Amino acid sequence: MIVGYFRRIDDGEASPTAILRAERCLRIESDDPALRDAGSELIASLANGDVLVSPSIAHLAASTAELLRVARAIHARGATLRLVAEQIDTSIAAARNVLATLGSFDGRVLNDRRRIGLSEAKLRGAAPGRPCKIDDATACSIRDALASGRTYASVARDLGVHPTTIMRLARRATARDDE
Repeated sequence: MIVGYFRRIDDGEASPTAILRAERCLRIESDDPALRDAGSELIASLANGDVLVSPSIAHLAASTAELLRVARAIHARGATLRLVAEQIDTSIAAARNVLATLGSFDGRVLNDRRRIGLSEAKLRGAAPGRPCKIDDATACSIRDALASGRTYASVARDLGVHPTTIMRLARRATARDDE
């Protein structure tokens, strides 16, 4: 079965419904820009051999990562994806290769941006990750409290952290002492 889906966007192009009817879609679903409910339900209802048609990438996904996630979900159900404006039909192996290439490119771009952001933060003096709640002096007092017989849970309650955090800090302190 050929089904159509689009997110409503105001881009001045021809009616997405008319495009999907021209593609002979038997069922057409749409969502508001911020929603994906109908699209998710439509993808979940796809069966082996079905085709999901969308007027364009912009009507299907907000980003390359989302496009790839949607394409994987469609293919996992044994269906294929057809994007009318871009003339991409994933029933053809070359189109699947294009999507795979886009995925690896998107991953490289994200990794490059992350690496650049971390190096810029380092130049500003910022440390990556969440700030530590417990400093070295507090870690020493944790070790002393545990040695005096207090439980991990009671020490954690006093400091406002999870008992696992106390266990991890105690192990780290023991490993440092062993070195």
